[in-house]
Amino acid sequence: MTANLRIDPQPVILERVTKRFGRAAAVDDVTITAEAGKLTTLLGPSGCGKTTTLRMVGGFYDPDEGTVRIGERVVNGVPPHARSTRTVFQSYALFPHMTVFENVAFGLRATRVPRSEIGPRVDDALALVGLEGLAHRSSGQLSGGQQQRVAFARALVTRPEVLLLDEPLSNLDAKLRVHMRVEIRKLQQDLGITTIYVTHDQEEAMSLSDHVVVMNAGRVDQQGPPHEIYEHPATRFVADFIGVSNFVPAEVVAVGSDHVDVAVHGSKLRLPRPITHDVRVGETGLLVLRPEHLHLEDAGTGAGVGFDGTVASVAYLGAAASYRVALAGDTLLTVEDPAPRGAALRRPGERVRVRLDADRVYLVANDR
Repeated sequence: MTANLRIDPQPVILERVTKRFGRAAAVDDVTITAEAGKLTTLLGPSGCGKTTTLRMVGGFYDPDEGTVRIGERVVNGVPPHARSTRTVFQSYALFPHMTVFENVAFGLRATRVPRSEIGPRVDDALALVGLEGLAHRSSGQLSGGQQQRVAFARALVTRPEVLLLDEPLSNLDAKLRVHMRVEIRKLQQDLGITTIYVTHDQEEAMSLSDHVVVMNAGRVDQQGPPHEIYEHPATRFVADFIGVSNFVPAEVVAVGSDHVDVAVHGSKLRLPRPITHDVRVGETGLLVLRPEHLHLEDAGTGAGVGFDGTVASVAYLGAAASYRVALAGDTLLTVEDPAPRGAALRRPGERVRVRLDADRVYLVANDR
């Protein structure tokens, strides 16, 4: 990074923030910390409040309750142009009648940066995003990926403390999305800039983020590093939204200091690490079983923790096979075999045993 794009990252702290539109709370009592120099993703379905949260950080909305801070500065009521944030919007919002250079230089001119500084800073920003040599091309002549890079350069050239990204890849095709998210992550890490990224795409969130905030109906369901969100889902919503999960009803029959015994389909299972909330004997909940943590074995082996069932269907996918296995009580489990061989595939109607990785099974409350 050159001196012309020097960035001083700051943390972003939202404390018990609420935003209402009429009587509806789009964001409801949300507390989040985006660490300085890290990439934090707001993840969730449409209407969960993630974009509204981002816009409160950027100054486009003011919270009805709570506090938004950038570093030590409370920014409630501070307009967007007076904050040390820059936003890359889903639409990129480039000026079609301007050249690439003019688009990137616009913010510098608006803030009256000396003319002698504008050229070098724009050149550095374009080099940073790999657009050297395109400064005098019309923005309307660029591909979607190039337009996105211009939007990034325009945001970064002003040396913001915080970069805000509102679904910046949604207008790109699937292959380019994968390529660009790698570039975004590298750019963010090279600059060390505090970044808040909004997406509904779980794969984007898991691959890009230092910290993931899963939002649901205006509230935070869970937040933490990507691996923690995936491997230790705190609620049914998180387990269902992140990746693929099977849910099996279970009843708690005993609680120990390092395990929980549950009754499921007439069997008692001892689970060493299933607790995502305080549990008590007699409580009913749901076992969260990831397909890759289940293994098909011959019927009657009885080894380890597992269930007996019948193969209902099989989908051969080349690199993997996906089975649906019917258990007692009309429960269907999805089981993945990562290294199938065509001749060795299980057949529909075949009796099998589904063995669990017991230390990768979790119990969540049934009503969450």
